[in-house]
Amino acid sequence: MKASPRLLAIIAAVVIAGAIVFNVTSQPAPLASRIGSSPVVVELFTSQGCSSCPPAEELLGRIARDASLRGRVIPLAFHVDYWDHLGWRDPFSSPQWSQRQTDYVRVMGLGGAYTPQAVVGGRREFVGSNEKQLFSAIEEASKRKAAASLSIAGDVVRVDAPRELELIALSVEPVQTTKVASGENGGRTLANYAIVRKLTTIGAVTGRVERALPQGTNVVLLQDTKTMEIVAAASR
Repeated sequence: MKASPRLLAIIAAVVIAGAIVFNVTSQPAPLASRIGSSPVVVELFTSQGCSSCPPAEELLGRIARDASLRGRVIPLAFHVDYWDHLGWRDPFSSPQWSQRQTDYVRVMGLGGAYTPQAVVGGRREFVGSNEKQLFSAIEEASKRKAAASLSIAGDVVRVDAPRELELIALSVEPVQTTKVASGENGGRTLANYAIVRKLTTIGAVTGRVERALPQGTNVVLLQDTKTMEIVAAASR
């Protein structure tokens, strides 16, 4: 028996409606609604001279621009200098940032440094443009109970560290746009976010202490010098 045109129309409508509902419900919830209470630091090792870095930069920028993540996910972009001899000198690059990446390479037992590389909480690393892996790592780290605490009050930072940790102060620039004249990204205008311009190691701290902050500090970290794990973090 053939189905009537009216019945076929009803069936088609039900199928379409079901597909719409499936598509809506299958979308992941916003990152802000999935993460826990511990602030998470996302470090991106990047370069304007690297053609595969702009997608990672844009992903970091999405985090930086998301007001619901402010203070909960702390993005930091470290522009390495080992791309500078390949046709374009990144104006934000520094050998200090390359050395910081080398420290992660050593501690994590990696074969070498690369860009774009994301490091979450000083514990996990992967290609910086991998959104699924990045958001999963942020979610996991945010639900891990912090073993120490930090808070910024004016020009001082208040620390509560149960064991000896290194206190680090950073000056981070929100965003800059650069017209790249040469190199792999020659002819492009790049937007860079959460650019680390200065890193000051204040020193080892233990217990409840207060320390003065260098002028321009807007992010502070407590990091284990042996494992490179970021135990606590805070931003203005």
